[in-house]
Amino acid sequence: MSKKVLGLDLGTNSIGWALVNYEESGDKSEFQPSGIIDIGSRIIPMDAATLSDFDNGNLKTQTAERRKYRSARRLYERYLFIKVV
Repeated sequence: MSKKVLGLDLGTNSIGWALVNYEESGDKSEFQPSGIIDIGSRIIPMDAATLSDFDNGNLKTQTAERRKYRSARRLYERYLFIKVV
C-alpha cells in the first residue's frame, strides 16, 4: 500500500511544494518515503517598497489597491445601469 503526501512551504513572497510517495514497510504499517513525484515553486514578485511595507506590518498589496478601485467602479456602473433602466 502506498500514499501520497503534499508538502507546502509558504514564505512571504513564494510558495514551494513537493509531492512525495510513501510506501508501507514492515509489519507495523509504518510508511517510509520512497520517492519524490514532483516538486515546484511559485515566486510572487514584490518590489522593494512593498517588501519594506510588509516588513513594517502593512499588509496592503498592489492587488488590494486595484481591487478597491475595481469595486468602486463596478458599484458606480450598477448605479448607472439601474438609473437608465
